[in-house]
Amino acid sequence: MASATTGAPDKTVTGYPAQSSHVAAGYPAYAYVAPPPSYGPGLGPNPVQDYYRRRNAFLCRVITFGTVVFGIIGLIFFIAWLVLKPRMPEFRVDSASVSELNVTQSELSADWNFTLFVRNPNTKLSLYYDRLEASVFYHSSRDSLSTTPLQPFSQSKRNQTWVPVRLEVMSEYIGEDVAARISGEKSTGSVGFRVRVFALVKFRSGFWWTRERLLRVYCDRVQIGVDPKNGTGSLMGQPGACEVNL
Repeated sequence: MASATTGAPDKTVTGYPAQSSHVAAGYPAYAYVAPPPSYGPGLGPNPVQDYYRRRNAFLCRVITFGTVVFGIIGLIFFIAWLVLKPRMPEFRVDSASVSELNVTQSELSADWNFTLFVRNPNTKLSLYYDRLEASVFYHSSRDSLSTTPLQPFSQSKRNQTWVPVRLEVMSEYIGEDVAARISGEKSTGSVGFRVRVFALVKFRSGFWWTRERLLRVYCDRVQIGVDPKNGTGSLMGQPGACEVNL
């Protein structure tokens, strides 16, 4: 006997994707929109990291450019230094005298007059001296007896200059030990002193200048013959060259 069949037509269609239940139920269909990508560490662009990356790259370029510029300037100055061959100025104490040298148990009074001979040996460079300061020391003491500023001056090529220096003290405390040694030398007819000069110096050739550098002058063998009675005397022997450091 034949099986019973319904009269409803078969709605199964092959070749097309199956519709979702809500579409099949008669609801309207909407296009699927993917959500925006979510970036995390290492998954995509990071605005903060990108900002620091650009800033670091800019700083690297600035540092590299500055290094190159300073290197070129330094090279130019080095070549100029080699070509011009700067030489140290020459100093010596040409004359020295002291008056009213009086020593008590711990105090000193004296009036010194020195003449410094200064020579610029350079044939291509001029010299400019600024903020000069001269001091006088007793030869075995580390403390200055007197200090005075000197007037700035300049020297052209191969120039020679004489600089007067006057220093004085009046009842200056120097301690019993130093006073005893000066008094002992004075009684023998001569006292040894040292002269120091400090200055800022620059070399110049045309438009080329060096930066200011500290010039240190040490004149350690200034022996002055002194009358034990009145404390007056002058330089003994030939003037000696001073040590000059830059």
